[in-house]
Amino acid sequence: MSSADALLGLLHPAWQTLIAVCLLLVTVLGIRRLAARGPARMTTAVLVTGGLIVAIVVLGTLAVSCAGPYSGRSATQDP
Repeated sequence: MSSADALLGLLHPAWQTLIAVCLLLVTVLGIRRLAARGPARMTTAVLVTGGLIVAIVVLGTLAVSCAGPYSGRSATQDP
């Protein structure tokens, strides 16, 4: 293991925190701007967002179910 890998390992949680803070900031600013536009836009935004969430869940479920059979055994168990 090189020292560069060790340094990146230490920075990893910091990057996750930075990304989470940026996403939270963008989400809050977007919701504030959307709420200022009025209830009609909010209803449309909620419907579009809900539709996208359902689509992502369906695609994720299909991807997992098409990935192959599940043996039910852990990788650490002996064959």
